[in-house]
Amino acid sequence: MALHWEKEDGRIAVITLDEPDARNALTAEARDGLRAALNALDDDADVDALVIIGADGNFCAGGDVRTMGETSRRAVERRMGEVAKTAEMLAAFPKPVICAVAGHAAGAGVSLACLADIVIAEDSATFTFSHLRLALGPDWGLSYTLPRRVGPGVAKRLILSAGAIDGEEAHRLGLVDLVTFEGEALQAARATARELAGRPKAAIAAVKGMLGDLDALRAALAAETKMQIERFPHAEHQEAAAAFREKRKPDFTFGRG
Repeated sequence: MALHWEKEDGRIAVITLDEPDARNALTAEARDGLRAALNALDDDADVDALVIIGADGNFCAGGDVRTMGETSRRAVERRMGEVAKTAEMLAAFPKPVICAVAGHAAGAGVSLACLADIVIAEDSATFTFSHLRLALGPDWGLSYTLPRRVGPGVAKRLILSAGAIDGEEAHRLGLVDLVTFEGEALQAARATARELAGRPKAAIAAVKGMLGDLDALRAALAAETKMQIERFPHAEHQEAAAAFREKRKPDFTFGRG
């Protein structure tokens, strides 16, 4: 089971990304499950707020690298279409969304967190901007959401660095709204969700719609899709994907004079 959800305290719901063997990667099954959960919870009048977590000590490893290396344009278009649809559904969800980040959040896992209204992370959490390690660009709307959180210059530096920051640094930069000690992010997220529960739903939805700027997010998702359609078949990504499967360091020096 890549994902499951349950209601807690009557007014909040918790979605758990649950594929520990892949560090809760956003597989096709997880994307389908997330859209189904969002549809169900949107329609549930008893649910006032949503918390998203990862199972077994990690938040989300991002895209499923095991399935990368595609060269079919149709397959990449289908994959990116699902990504864009899921990201837009999460951003447009009318109820408050809180991500509780523990352990690792990498690549699209960082993007997923940035789509939330509130990000809570443990000080020991690791946010890894791994897109360029796979010779890919950011997706899941990160080209839009990250600059809104940390500023354009910092966002560019983080993505180009292909590096990692901990929860404390993520909080200092503005990527994270609240930092906790290890083992306390979920508790803090639940407490925040309870505080938001019972408030005027229609007003919250209206405010989220006003502040969310979905048109700008859609434009970013379209640009990301165009980039990834070009990047997936490229020799650089093919080399990066092969290196991952073969457990070696990629060599991007091919083709140089």
